[in-house]
Amino acid sequence: MPRRSSPRSLKHQIAIEAAQLIAEQSDLSYEQARTKAAKRLRCTDQRQLPENREIELALKSHLQLFQPTEQNLQLRQHRESAVKAMQLFNDFQPRLVGPVLSGVANRYTPITLILFSETVEAIAISLIEWKIPCRQREVTLDYGNKKRATRTVFSFHAGEHEIELLVLPASDRHNLPLDPTEGRPHKGASLDQLLKLLAVD
Repeated sequence: MPRRSSPRSLKHQIAIEAAQLIAEQSDLSYEQARTKAAKRLRCTDQRQLPENREIELALKSHLQLFQPTEQNLQLRQHRESAVKAMQLFNDFQPRLVGPVLSGVANRYTPITLILFSETVEAIAISLIEWKIPCRQREVTLDYGNKKRATRTVFSFHAGEHEIELLVLPASDRHNLPLDPTEGRPHKGASLDQLLKLLAVD
């Protein structure tokens, strides 16, 4: 009779399975991948579900093992596009966050920038002046102390890459929303930090 997997190994198996799903289906969120992976492995114990950070680490290992050359090239191209976008929106103190910064982006991953502005309209006006067609949507973000707030995201395509602009009020500079992967406030990377990161790649 085969031995049953220990809870720890089961959690790790789910993280690996979720990572593979994300690598194969780029539009899957961590939550969707975790749910599918748990179903495949017949796990019904919520305590054995890996956190986003565990899935991200598994995804990074998967990409480095199975797609090292392709993934490194795609990541560099994403970061170079992020530099151009950050230079364009430099007046709004842009910060790069998400998979493009953490190193788990693939060709379909959007480039996510945080912009700080007293008004959403200021970003919208800039996009209109630069003749950049975009979509606008609202998202709900988690902050510390169980606070939640609705913020605006603009998205558009620049060449092969999708750019997402998360607009935060200036007051959020010292009270950033929580990174859904880390569970800690978004810090992101400034333009100078991103340029230094590219210089050492």
